Amino acid sequence: MSDGISSIRSIQKEAGLGGGEEVGRALARLYAEGRAAFPDLALPVDSFVRHVGRHVADKGGTEALIAAIHAADFYLACACHERIRGSAEALRARYEADVDAALRSRKVPPAHRDELRQVLWEKLLVGRPGAPPKIGDYAGRGPLGGWMRVAAVRAALNFLEQVKSDRLVVGEDLDDARHPTTPDPELAFLKAHYRDEVQRALKDALENLETDERNVLRLHVLDGLSIDRIAAVYGVHRATAARWVTRGRDALLRGTRELLEKRLRIDQAEVESILDVVRSQISLSPSALFRPAGP
Repeated sequence: MSDGISSIRSIQKEAGLGGGEEVGRALARLYAEGRAAFPDLALPVDSFVRHVGRHVADKGGTEALIAAIHAADFYLACACHERIRGSAEALRARYEADVDAALRSRKVPPAHRDELRQVLWEKLLVGRPGAPPKIGDYAGRGPLGGWMRVAAVRAALNFLEQVKSDRLVVGEDLDDARHPTTPDPELAFLKAHYRDEVQRALKDALENLETDERNVLRLHVLDGLSIDRIAAVYGVHRATAARWVTRGRDALLRGTRELLEKRLRIDQAEVESILDVVRSQISLSPSALFRPAGP
């Protein structure tokens, strides 16, 4: 272990993690826990530390962020990203059943399920030209199983949207597939895991809007005023009022995305995944969104 700590101390600054002794010990503990969970995956310590740096460096509170990482899950994901022998097989053995369940829960037609499953695993573990394997995006700040379910559900929703547009699938009720009437354990998981974060980000993003943008949205969403009525209230052309409403909505969504990315410490792709699968599950009425916080 002393050799491992020495190696960590020699590269942690290079990885953007600083040279503090406490950070070095935190990294050593994280690596040791991951290696203990997967002793057959010989992931070099320098590769591991650099991977931590990709997700933690320059975010502040380095030691606390490292301590919050799910060690075993992060180690496995890093090993897959580095293409360590046996890592892909270990990931599939652990999560293939979850991925299959997610695809079945969205009622992907059986004739297309195998192809979609293969595309998803290739995207996660192999990547595409100009796009590295997506498993490298996993930052360890939540269980890897949940992250994998998000990826699978998003892939299923994208597929269903595409075939609905192309009308390639016959005999499947795609509306029911996208919003099934039977309980969906995958979406229930996502709703429970992310709903509160999305609601809070929406409200905070609303508070961050310019006063005029917030007031126009309040008139349109809460008070139910039409574009024509809003134009009359402000004494402007209808097209101007329509632009104000559109600008306010865009600013609200943009602010929500930015807050989620910052607070959950995830990238834009993960934010879009969360919004895609949680959007229809959020029971946040317009009145609740615009209601002032209580004392």
